Amino acid sequence: MLNRVTSLILIFCLSFAPMIAMADEPLLPPRGRILGIKAGQKAPYTGVLLNSIAAAKLLADKQFSEEQWKLRIEYEVGKERAKLNMVIQSQKASIDGLSEKHLTLMKIKNDEIERLSEIASTTNSYSEWWAAGGIIVGIGLTIAVVYAVDAGK
Repeated sequence: MLNRVTSLILIFCLSFAPMIAMADEPLLPPRGRILGIKAGQKAPYTGVLLNSIAAAKLLADKQFSEEQWKLRIEYEVGKERAKLNMVIQSQKASIDGLSEKHLTLMKIKNDEIERLSEIASTTNSYSEWWAAGGIIVGIGLTIAVVYAVDAGK
């Protein structure tokens, strides 16, 4: 009984306790600013001040970084495109080879069928002679048996 009560309490705690989330607001770093000030003018905030050359370098580096990633993406896409084109060309060559093989085998098969049909059609059929011979032999055996039975009486 104690085990059942304990298990029910644990199930209740594990089911409903995670619903209450106690978290602090995330601390975000302050956004950077670049301000242009004149010589002798008091800075509006504490921190690092950049002159126009340093600010231009930062902006240029950012643009250069974007261009660098664009070039990198173009390079990788081009490489994959070339690889897939090679696979496609390989498969096309394979299909062409298999089609040629199929056509050759079909031509050989059809030539063999034609050759065997020609052999079968030019062969003389002696079935009429065999039938006539069987009838003559049957008549002859019947006469011989009748003669032998009459002679035995």
